[in-house]
Amino acid sequence: MRVSNDTLRSAFLAALDDARRRVVETQHQVSTGLRINSPSDDPVAAARVAHLDASLARLDQYQANAVFARNQLGLEEEALSEAIGHLQRIRELTLQANNGSASSGDRQVIASEIRQHRDGLLALANTTDVDGRHLFSGYREAATPFTVGAGGSVVYNGDQGQRTLQISDSRFVAINDSGADVFQRIPEGNGTFVVGVGPANTGTGTLGSSSLTDPAAWVSDTYTVIFVTPTTYEVRNSANALVVAGAFSPTQSLTFVGMEMRIDGAPAAGDTFTVAPAAQRDVFSTLDRLIAAIEAPGATPAQLAQMHGNIGQRLADLDNALSHVIDARGEIGARVRALDQQEGLNGDFALHLNTTLSAVRDLDYAEAMSRLSQELFGLDAAQQAFARAQNLSLFRYL
Repeated sequence: MRVSNDTLRSAFLAALDDARRRVVETQHQVSTGLRINSPSDDPVAAARVAHLDASLARLDQYQANAVFARNQLGLEEEALSEAIGHLQRIRELTLQANNGSASSGDRQVIASEIRQHRDGLLALANTTDVDGRHLFSGYREAATPFTVGAGGSVVYNGDQGQRTLQISDSRFVAINDSGADVFQRIPEGNGTFVVGVGPANTGTGTLGSSSLTDPAAWVSDTYTVIFVTPTTYEVRNSANALVVAGAFSPTQSLTFVGMEMRIDGAPAAGDTFTVAPAAQRDVFSTLDRLIAAIEAPGATPAQLAQMHGNIGQRLADLDNALSHVIDARGEIGARVRALDQQEGLNGDFALHLNTTLSAVRDLDYAEAMSRLSQELFGLDAAQQAFARAQNLSLFRYL
């Protein structure tokens, strides 16, 4: 078979082109620091790199979500901290107003200051973030959560929603609380029942402590304690059926249907006290009732007894509101701890993914430089061989 010069030349050129291609590819790898610069370099490894990149991008988004969540929760925690400060000051003022040495003028001044703290609470309940989103309006973040309605009562305009952000593949964290959860739905009394003083009482009987002693015996109903005489009483339910009757002594508690209540002072015949199932009330109406109780007249011993009894009951409701807001603030702290934990886990996972990605995609410089040296040597040898092959012709010797 005859091998022409053209055939040899084509073979040499193909070998040279292949050698140059390998040198160029290695030089490109060295310049980028990557073993895989296109899917054709290693299709299997390229697919794995794409998967690892997607996982890292997802982790970056989770970490960004965690940062945003921390900022939002920080704003809410600050607002609730200030709200607790207002409520604690109101409690101090209420104790001052319930002191027997406080005059009517003193109580008016105290009521005026409580109104200022109530307005401060309303402003905190309408707190917004840096983008103008309301913290306590649920999903309706553009709506002002609390506004003053007819008669001065506060109306909630938000919903019950709670926004969440994803901070891992399977974990979400709430970044707000609705105003209904924080400032409303606060139980009255002890959470089971609430006691009250009859508005027409003429004696000096005041309500003391009350508690649920036997939950199994408790029957939810409205009960009225009626003093038949200053030393005898009877208890009737909402159907006016007699529940219990007995002799009264200020040193003893009245017990019936699994609860007990204490009445101090000297009730008069015909005086009444009530026990009703506890409802839920918002903090603003609680403060309105407290202000009304403090501003009630106290010109006579009976009026003073009723006023102090009402202030005492409103104080119990205020304590419930304060405890409720403190619990809400504590829940925020639990979420921040969850963020701390998840951010640490995400960081560890990202480090593992980056290590794996580096092993798959990054270039081994020592191996690459050694290979490049060999390829350059091979290319130089191929070029010299091609040059010498060009001189293998009989025409040069004719």
